[in-house]
This record gives sequence, structure tokens and C-alpha cells, in this order.
Amino acid sequence: MGGPSGSPATIRVTSSLLAKAVYLVVKKGCVETKLRVTFPLKKQRGRIIIPTVKGQKILADIVVGEAFINQGHSKAEMTEYIYLGYLTVFQAHLIQVQFYETTQWLLIDASGRQIELWGEPVFAPDMKHIAASCMGIKYGGGQPDIIQLLELKNGVLSTVWSLEPKTWGPYRICWSSSNSLLLSKKMWTEKNPGNTSTHSKLTIN
Repeated sequence: MGGPSGSPATIRVTSSLLAKAVYLVVKKGCVETKLRVTFPLKKQRGRIIIPTVKGQKILADIVVGEAFINQGHSKAEMTEYIYLGYLTVFQAHLIQVQFYETTQWLLIDASGRQIELWGEPVFAPDMKHIAASCMGIKYGGGQPDIIQLLELKNGVLSTVWSLEPKTWGPYRICWSSSNSLLLSKKMWTEKNPGNTSTHSKLTIN
């Protein structure tokens, strides 16, 4: 599956600007899709063990206590895995990863392949796509500014498109239909960082 960075786009996504008034009206029709989630796995002794066809995939918490720091480690190494359930439609385990100052999400399938998301997954109404976004520009590089788009095709989930803007951060994202997303952007300039917004519609072609 691999991560989004450097992944070639396999679909075409077009962007069109929306006036704020139009955005607010269209946004009312955004669909929040709830997937069937099961919870077959439980964390034991700080570890989540995921069975795959290639053997067990073990996600182990890193707890940063005083003793750990005295051994020369730092708080930045803190890692906590939170099991959110098995997504039956996408046939993947969903895990939230809490680092010292940032958060990430993982999707892991039965083969052990893993996709890293920098934002909470948002599911399309047709349950064939997943979008995620992160406004990392606000945090000075600790997280990327990124929009990620995943597609389920022939039973395989993969990253098909991603965008890493340099002058704005994706503030909010939602599905207005199975092939379109509404996006709110925080503009980031030296004179006015994060105080102005623009709005767009992303269409998957």
C-alpha cells in the first residue's frame, strides 16, 4: 500500500473555488458515513497483535516515564496505539497512534500492508473512498499539510492521490457526494498566518 508521500496519482482530482455563501449552503448536504466496525482485538500489556498472512504484526506502546528518561530517552519517543476496530467494508484494522505532540491513523489489512493517514479517515457515501486531511502548517513542521485520498478497488485499498500545499492548510473536509469533497482552507502568509479562509470543491474524475 505504502504511504502517500511521492505516490503517483492514479486518478484525476479537479478543484474549483466556492464563494463562502455557496460553501456554507452546500456544506449542509455533506454526508457523514458510518461504517460497520467490529472489535475483535484487545490490547494486552501495552501491545496490539494483528494477525496477518505473513505472521503477527505487533504494535507496542512506548511509555515515557522517569526511568525511561534517565536511560537517555526523551518524551518525543512516546507512542500509544489505540485500536478503533476492524472496518468490514475495507477489510482493514483501524488504529490511532498518539505520539508526544502529534496523532496519526493506520489502516492495516490481512496481508500486513499498512497505510499511514495524517488525519482521521472520512468515508465516502459509496464506501469506495477514504479521505483524510491534516493542517500541519500550524504546528511548524511536526505534521505535514496534506490531503490524502484512498480507493477500494478489487478488494484492495490503496492511496490514489495526495496533495501537500505550501501556502495553506486544509482546515475542514467533508464528502458532498460519492465523488466530490468540500474543502475549507486556512491561508498562511507572513502578514496574515491562518486568519483568512477560502473554500473549494474537489471532484474525483
